[in-house]
Amino acid sequence: MSIKIDYISIVFDSAMAEEVIKKVLGLPVDIFLKGIGKIKHKPYQSVYRAGSIQVFGDSKITEENPTGLGSYLVLTGMGCDEIFRILDMHGHTFGDLFWMCEKWFGSEFHLTKIDIAIDDRNEVPYFTPEQIKRKCEKGEFIGNSNSYRFVESSFTEKETAKTVYIGVGKSNLSYRFYDKDKEVSMKYQRSYEEIGSWKRTELQLRDEKAHAFAIMFKENPLDLGKLAFDLLAGNLRFVIPDKNQRNKSRWKTCQFWERFLGAVEPLQLHMDTPHNTLLETQRWLKEGGVLSAVKGFCFLETHQALGGLESIGEMLTDVNYSPSFGNKMIGHLCRIDREDLIPYVKDDTRKGGVS
Repeated sequence: MSIKIDYISIVFDSAMAEEVIKKVLGLPVDIFLKGIGKIKHKPYQSVYRAGSIQVFGDSKITEENPTGLGSYLVLTGMGCDEIFRILDMHGHTFGDLFWMCEKWFGSEFHLTKIDIAIDDRNEVPYFTPEQIKRKCEKGEFIGNSNSYRFVESSFTEKETAKTVYIGVGKSNLSYRFYDKDKEVSMKYQRSYEEIGSWKRTELQLRDEKAHAFAIMFKENPLDLGKLAFDLLAGNLRFVIPDKNQRNKSRWKTCQFWERFLGAVEPLQLHMDTPHNTLLETQRWLKEGGVLSAVKGFCFLETHQALGGLESIGEMLTDVNYSPSFGNKMIGHLCRIDREDLIPYVKDDTRKGGVS
């Protein structure tokens, strides 16, 4: 099994976006593309993007914030993978990132969300979402929340992709169990056999719980697995009903959950293989017929048979990268430690809002 931080969002009360980029992320501001960026119910008006790393800033000036200070760091799953690689190349961890938040901004930063993903890639998983669903339906679980819901989507004619949520969406600690293998298969058109068995357990921490966890992780940056499993063990348990015991808290923990919680030792920090990056673009080029068209134009040019059509070189002269593709290029260059090329990508990226 493996574990990773899969989402981070941090509010900085008085720091400008540029400060967060330089002091917290340790990155030069000039590798980021700046564009219009708004988030519902938040005051930010612009966003700095480098790959999937996003920092929102330029808050609206209001009576409560007359100087327009404040910024918001958002790292989605791919953003976490990208910053993990950058930190790792310099011998740092997410613990160092949280430490830099505290060093530079003291009490004026607040984690609003952390997601932790535990991936079971065993051919025979510890448990499946279907097993979790059955336990929930029978009320055979004890947690910080008694609420749950089940979502099912079609996968094949005979199979569905299942997700179980425990805890309400806005609670400080909630859980998600789902078929990651089927999700990846559907999203990226990869065969189920190619991906192999992949069941994911996610812990979703918000506000005070997220902030407290980050501070603990800052002090123990190599113990993500132990911290996460301690949190799970202390807040969620699937149990075996006992007709002779009316007090549910005294029911024994079921075997699959005990085995799962006991697997903390072999856990390894990891990153997913990047999706929706230049690898996906490369696949689209090869499979979508674009390269065959380019090859055709090159053939016509080589044999002086363009007949008034523009050559590939002439067409490329007037082409700029779209903002979204420019972000993919920048993310790729950050991952391979070639930030020196980013200014050229920025120069060739079409101006305008970043979508």
